[in-house]
Amino acid sequence: MSPNDSQHILSGRGERAVTRPVILVHYHVYKNAGSSVDLANRAAVGAANFIELDKHRGFRKAPAFNAALVRQVLRAHPGMRCFSCHNFVPTVHRCPDFTALPIVFLRHPLLRLASVYRFEAISEAHKHTPAGRLAQKVDFPEWLEAFLHMPNGKNYQTCVLSRTEDGGHSPFTNDHPRHIGDIRVAAERLDEVNALTGVGIVEDFEASAARIEAKVVRHMPGFRLSGAAANQTKKIGNWREELAALERSLPADLLARTVMANASDYALYDRYR
Repeated sequence: MSPNDSQHILSGRGERAVTRPVILVHYHVYKNAGSSVDLANRAAVGAANFIELDKHRGFRKAPAFNAALVRQVLRAHPGMRCFSCHNFVPTVHRCPDFTALPIVFLRHPLLRLASVYRFEAISEAHKHTPAGRLAQKVDFPEWLEAFLHMPNGKNYQTCVLSRTEDGGHSPFTNDHPRHIGDIRVAAERLDEVNALTGVGIVEDFEASAARIEAKVVRHMPGFRLSGAAANQTKKIGNWREELAALERSLPADLLARTVMANASDYALYDRYR
């Protein structure tokens, strides 16, 4: 099946009843190797059949990036075969109107925070945000101390993966003093993704890519995620050594508070690693 093909669903009499498109859906978690994944996605389906919904001028102001929006885009652009978005409600794969192959990567929370710091310090788009301005002025420990008091400094991965269907945040996110996100909802969704294509781990990118490829290639021959690399702020050889060095660089109290503030993200990471 090529990226432009569809899946035929047979009726009880063996007749063709429904033609269902097969699409890639990238639940793009910020600073979780998403640019590398989208490099592979774009190559697999072709630039004309790939869309980043939250960056597209026609859809970036959508109230919710969910299955209903994907249906709307497919009606207008039936050849679209890959949808990527930082703000996806990660339940698009449940929609019966198409066969969605979901891709999502998790990242070690502290390594991810360090990557956010490096990116915020150089990003043109973020240079006027509080986190971006601070990253340009101070070293990582001082930035982290402040970032933990900002909403995105606590359990970011759990929070975005437990968005409500209307595109809002779980009550456990904005209405919770510790901004913990709804780990039960996030884990339920990730379990579904794991069964369909596999949950990727940034620190084990190549092995994760191979698992995802094996599932996706059944529908999209030639799909290749292995070796994809884009928008990296630092090349890391041994992630365990990098993590150990990062932990040593932080005051013990700050490290402990970082772990506590991101307990939900640590739990999700450990569940799928």
